Amino acid sequence: MGALANLQGGPVHVEPGSQATTEIRVRNAGSVVDQFTFEVLGDAKSWSTLEPATLSLFPGSEETARITFSPPRSSQVPAGQLPFAIRVVSKEDPDGSVVEEGTLEVAPFSDVFAELAPRMSRGSFRATHDLAIDNRGNAPLEAALNAADPDKLLDFDLRPPRISSDAGTAVFAKVAVRPKKRFWRGTPQTRPFSVQVEPTGAPPLAVEGTLLQEAILPPWFLRALIAAAGLLVLAVLVWFFLLRPTIESSARQQAEDVLAAVGITPPPGGVPGGGGGGGGGGEATSSPTLPPLGGVGVPTDGRLLAGGAPLVVEAGKTLYITDLVFSNPSDTAIGDISLQRSGQPLLILRLENFRDLDFHFVTPIVVPSEGQLTLDCPSGCPGAAVYYSGYQR
Repeated sequence: MGALANLQGGPVHVEPGSQATTEIRVRNAGSVVDQFTFEVLGDAKSWSTLEPATLSLFPGSEETARITFSPPRSSQVPAGQLPFAIRVVSKEDPDGSVVEEGTLEVAPFSDVFAELAPRMSRGSFRATHDLAIDNRGNAPLEAALNAADPDKLLDFDLRPPRISSDAGTAVFAKVAVRPKKRFWRGTPQTRPFSVQVEPTGAPPLAVEGTLLQEAILPPWFLRALIAAAGLLVLAVLVWFFLLRPTIESSARQQAEDVLAAVGITPPPGGVPGGGGGGGGGGEATSSPTLPPLGGVGVPTDGRLLAGGAPLVVEAGKTLYITDLVFSNPSDTAIGDISLQRSGQPLLILRLENFRDLDFHFVTPIVVPSEGQLTLDCPSGCPGAAVYYSGYQR
């Protein structure tokens, strides 16, 4: 028979990143001088060593070998009990080889990494950050999330407020930041804050972030308003000096055609009046006068989708817009959205500055015959639209 082996002591306690040792006693149970080699079996094999690597024993003699365990500080070495085994192989009697089993008690360690993306956000009403929490320890992680700013100027919404993560995995949370007070115009203000990750049984971890709070009205708003006012003035001038005379002339011609069809010829002044009677002294006869054009036009309304088909005014008609209502259902869309008339911007808005926004005009926006009205959003804003109403004639 080959070898008799016995592991010394009970479970071996070891911390990742450090070392622990135990011994195995081997006895030559054969009748000849024999050489014994050792092999570690199990998950601990890659970070275990035996010294000496071989033992040469006379019959009936015994000696010990030292086993050193050096587990790395990694999430790949889970905390808790880890079984292992030592195989003792006899050179002279391979069938007499033996396997001794033992247990490692691997201590837990905590290593938490957290990152906020983006580190700096910007907005007038609200901004959202993603918080990534990486559990690099070897035990499950339970942690609470909290946020605060030193000046008490912000409100926070963390979802979820608590996280759980297995060893070697990452989890994510949303951090919504809202300023308590807003301002209409002015220079953007820097609002620093921090998010606290508070693991159970471990020191808390702070992640710094910043909100760049912008004014509700963007810097270009005044220029856009002046441009819109200029367009409205231009539209009024076009109406009074170009469109209105054309429409009145067309209406007058249609009225004259109707009167001519029933045998009435209007006088050169355009309004039917008295005509000369038959003979030299007959009475004058009068013709009926033209009725005035009543009302302002045919009421109309509709909706334009961002990036959708344009509104094209019917040939021979003019559209007068008196009301606009912009709708932005997204809380993450950023960039500009513009209402354009035949390719020229009428109104430019920042998506992050509104959800619903309405305008009412005393002097209507004029879209001429065969003109186009489009809602353009280069950055992409699904669901955004503008509702318009007015009249057409």
